[in-house]
Amino acid sequence: MRELSGGDLGMLLSVFALLLIAFGIDFHLSRSAVRRSRRGAIFASIVSLVGESTTALALVLTWIALWSPVAWEKIDDLLVFIPGTIAVVCAVLLTGDRALDRVIRIAARSDGSSGTDDG
Repeated sequence: MRELSGGDLGMLLSVFALLLIAFGIDFHLSRSAVRRSRRGAIFASIVSLVGESTTALALVLTWIALWSPVAWEKIDDLLVFIPGTIAVVCAVLLTGDRALDRVIRIAARSDGSSGTDDG
């Protein structure tokens, strides 16, 4: 694995900050989604919680590494990349879940069923 430069750490910090914002804003559950599938809502909640937690951990470790080279020498690269990878996988899963939910809603509307959409 190659050594990370200050620019690499800054870019990682930006990615993790954006992921944290995305988890906070975009990945929420509507009331109608919870009524449709309790299991799906629980899945999304757990994945979102894991994603937010691992993103926050990776963000803090990257921040420390960016501003303290001495600390970075003691922090293994994997301590940043493993939580970061888990966070990205959680974001992809939640995005896929939302896309699938939209397709299901569109298909249900085209079948003539009426439903409300809370978001």
